[in-house]
Amino acid sequence: MATATFVHDGAAVDYTPGSAVAAGDVVVQGDLVGVAKQPIAASALGALAVAGVFDFPKATGGGTALTAGTVVYWDAAAKVATAVSTGNKQLGKVVKDAADADTAVRVRLEGTSVASNPLTAVIADPGASGAIPVTASGHVDLVTAGAETRTLAAPSFLGQQLLLGLKTDGGDCVITCATTVNQAGNNTITLDDAGDAILLVAKANGANMRWSVVSNDGCTLSTV
Repeated sequence: MATATFVHDGAAVDYTPGSAVAAGDVVVQGDLVGVAKQPIAASALGALAVAGVFDFPKATGGGTALTAGTVVYWDAAAKVATAVSTGNKQLGKVVKDAADADTAVRVRLEGTSVASNPLTAVIADPGASGAIPVTASGHVDLVTAGAETRTLAAPSFLGQQLLLGLKTDGGDCVITCATTVNQAGNNTITLDDAGDAILLVAKANGANMRWSVVSNDGCTLSTV
């Protein structure tokens, strides 16, 4: 039987660049993302860190806040860390909350784009009358202090998943979706008891993307 031979703990990997790499550059090799801690000259053997905690640049503006525990990805074109997985490579998980206005986010680098449960990512409840973020898959723990509303935009990518649950029931939470959520044409979801939850997935419908109900535990669906 073939056996594996231990080489090292894997916090860094050898790398010989075709052109010079500066300290701090993010290098993507297939699904492997690494960071050059020191400059590496062209055609010279160097090393890339594929584990550890780093501050990465992030975009600013509305909807770009990232909370601790969020899985983030490297957007090589924009050169920023983002919660958007489509077309990007996984970096790791946020270890410190970053606000919309922050230009950097602290991330625990995990090296490879491994399969994970997309619903483990925490998406912050936007609060009364707020818009639920749709930049990534994840779960939203809704908390109400009275009868409240939320809005939900169309999904950002096919296969995106959102688990919406009423964590604390201070009053009904009515979510109005920008798309229908089933073949019956419903576009409104009401959660009125703690523990009510609904799982949505993004599907293609002609030229559009729409949310579709995967499972529903106690929520009322309607049309407005």
